[in-house]
Amino acid sequence: MSTSAIEVSDEKVKAIQLKNRWDALKKEWKAWKKLKGDDTGLGWNPTKRIVDASDEWWESRLQVVPEAKKFKTSGIDPKFEGKLDQMFMGIVATGDKAWAPSSGTLRSDFF
Repeated sequence: MSTSAIEVSDEKVKAIQLKNRWDALKKEWKAWKKLKGDDTGLGWNPTKRIVDASDEWWESRLQVVPEAKKFKTSGIDPKFEGKLDQMFMGIVATGDKAWAPSSGTLRSDFF
């Protein structure tokens, strides 16, 4: 196999890995947002890194969002949540400046 074919193959693998990670993060972020919903008064335990809520709250919320079970023992830090919000919340691009991980690599003239 030629060197250029290996480089192209490596780039394709990296793009696929990036897309897979992007999709996984988005799925976790959606479950997290759905778990918290519009509830107010939830605390954050920075030592345990979990939402500080009653067992009754967790029980009722996990019936609605069972995929969020992992967050009972390991939540998303509020600072990181803000970054995920920036990545996934209401972002729309159109025209020649539109790009998504599924689009592949960025054109060199993108910026």
